Amino acid sequence: MVRPEHKALILSRVDREPYAMILSQIEQQAAKEYREDSSEEWDSGPNGENGMTAQANALLAWLWDDAGYALRVRDFFDRLRTDFETNTLMDVNIRMGRPLMGYTNAWDILGATDFFPEAEAKAAGDKICEINRKFYERYVVDDAMRFLLLGTTQNNHPLRTAAAIGYVGMAFPDHPQATEWITWAASEMDYLWSEGGHYVQADGGVSEGPFYYNFAFGISMAFLIAYDNLYDESPELLRDCRNRVSLDPWSDHGCVEGEPFRLANLLTDPYFRAAVDWNLALRLPFGPRPPLGDANYLAFNGSALLSSFGADGRYRWDWESNRDRPYEMGWGADLTAHHLVYFDDSVEAVEPDWTTRFFPEGGNAVFRSDWSDDARWGLLMGEHDSARKTVHDHVDGTSFTMAAYGEYLLMDTGYYKPSPTANALTANSPSHNVVLIDGVAAPDKGLLNNFRDADAWLQNTFDGAAVDYAEARQHYQDATVVRSVVFVDDRYFVLGDRVETALTAPRVHTYRLHGHAGYDVGGLFELQSDGARFERTLAGVDVYVSTTVSATALTVAEPPFVDLAPPHVHQFNWSRDVAHHGVMDATVLAPEPDFLSLILPYRASTSENPDDQPMAATFLDLGPGVTAWTIEGVTTVDLALLREAGAPTSFTLPTGETLDTDALFVVLRLTGPNPFAVLSRGTYLDLNGASRATAPNADSVTVIEN
Repeated sequence: MVRPEHKALILSRVDREPYAMILSQIEQQAAKEYREDSSEEWDSGPNGENGMTAQANALLAWLWDDAGYALRVRDFFDRLRTDFETNTLMDVNIRMGRPLMGYTNAWDILGATDFFPEAEAKAAGDKICEINRKFYERYVVDDAMRFLLLGTTQNNHPLRTAAAIGYVGMAFPDHPQATEWITWAASEMDYLWSEGGHYVQADGGVSEGPFYYNFAFGISMAFLIAYDNLYDESPELLRDCRNRVSLDPWSDHGCVEGEPFRLANLLTDPYFRAAVDWNLALRLPFGPRPPLGDANYLAFNGSALLSSFGADGRYRWDWESNRDRPYEMGWGADLTAHHLVYFDDSVEAVEPDWTTRFFPEGGNAVFRSDWSDDARWGLLMGEHDSARKTVHDHVDGTSFTMAAYGEYLLMDTGYYKPSPTANALTANSPSHNVVLIDGVAAPDKGLLNNFRDADAWLQNTFDGAAVDYAEARQHYQDATVVRSVVFVDDRYFVLGDRVETALTAPRVHTYRLHGHAGYDVGGLFELQSDGARFERTLAGVDVYVSTTVSATALTVAEPPFVDLAPPHVHQFNWSRDVAHHGVMDATVLAPEPDFLSLILPYRASTSENPDDQPMAATFLDLGPGVTAWTIEGVTTVDLALLREAGAPTSFTLPTGETLDTDALFVVLRLTGPNPFAVLSRGTYLDLNGASRATAPNADSVTVIEN
């Protein structure tokens, strides 16, 4: 974990923040008493806590040349049990980082002092290696257990397992199995953190989402830092292919047993860094990562350590500026001591140099106004292939969520999993903000690697000054749904949902929204004839929705409420509360209706800034097959229009202006600064006889600014 020269570095800066705070946390950990394991079986919980306490005492003994701290470490080693074979917890493999890494670091650091008698050091090292040997035998050597826990997941499970096993191998190179442990661990790291592993997509998106990515990332950082400390040059190893499987999507792994390879320094690797940037791009404005897939809120842990490995200050900014959980060092892996060494405060904190970011391979389109807590933020989902083929994925293709002015407003329902042997109740389409057809969207999630669901794609992205644009497309229920999202003036969103099918019989189509208000979460949840209002303490959102079927065909209502059941149940906040929220359904019976919706957030607290106040929207009845709204800002009037193929192409607006277009979806600035025009699936857009936009063909999307 540390090198000899780090001692002087640590001592030179522990009197200033944040190092003084970090040292205080280490001292608090070191003061903990040995946690007795009173059960008959070896338990990773108390052993992990004791491992981290032993590590903290060893670090302080080394820093202060203090025999008292060393005596506590020696006592912990004396009481450490090695009967790992008595453990019966199926997924204990992901929990072994704390005991194995903690005790390994304690042994290694205490060995750099004069307070660790040789015989005691040997006995302690033998205990660590014996636990690791038994752990390795059960989860790697045993074919059935390896396939069940590591092979069918290919995610944080093998990465966490490998990091712990390989760590012990690096510390005890003379053990007969050390090279085997290191080789298997390095093989997993090399594969899963590379493009070929399907865990990280080409643009940085991680298949199992930000929550479980953090489980994989933090412990991998501890392993990779140790690897970097130990080897001036990565040694040549012979590849271990035992955990490569011929299952979709990993059947192209190409692993050759015994092939020579060297583990690259991932700490400086651009591909490894791209996943960190994807995670940062997803960040909700006030700090947590959104609860995508099997997820709750989390504060990302470990990226600030990259400041010692050439990263700029955007990761430091992220670490420090989390509104509710700044300076996170323990989520997913206890990296408190690592931050004392590898957080470099000479790297100045800077906001990322992007706002809106699109990850078409990862399946995330992130709209962002700025990096403040009050930013307007939206996320459109569209995962395909390996980006959605993970045990932790949800059926959320085309889902849209939104935050603004310090509140999560249109929400994902998170990870409510009352049964450990079944998928989360919130995993399937009714728990997400999608268009449902006869009550569902894509097929329900299957167990393990029976992924089911359906591919979705992000396409036609545009990051502009006045307008950002992206589409998500997915086929389900014998229909193709294309959701267009327009982010206007970094202020509000327009969504156009087009449904295309060869079926002619009418079906129930429902535009569903989950709002973070109502029921247990408080605030205001209010249905209206043309939408809903969701309001929390700091902010609210007005939602307006209409359909191309007719001005009166749409019914806005709430689905039936069942306690602790979808769609109202959710679990995602910091304290993992299981709660209920308001749900809006806008429903129409038709063969292939289209939906046009406005997402207009506002600041709920008292503000003199008119730009933050609720916006006015007016419905325009422009005839059959067409639906439209005007949206009024302080100095602007915009038009949003959705039309079916074959509907009229010429319109007279209530202002007397004339609009001519063959497009299926239009968003247009009628008056005000920063003029723009969005033209989707059409070739021309004229206002009052003057061309505002043209396109080369009717299948394209054109965005014109100025």
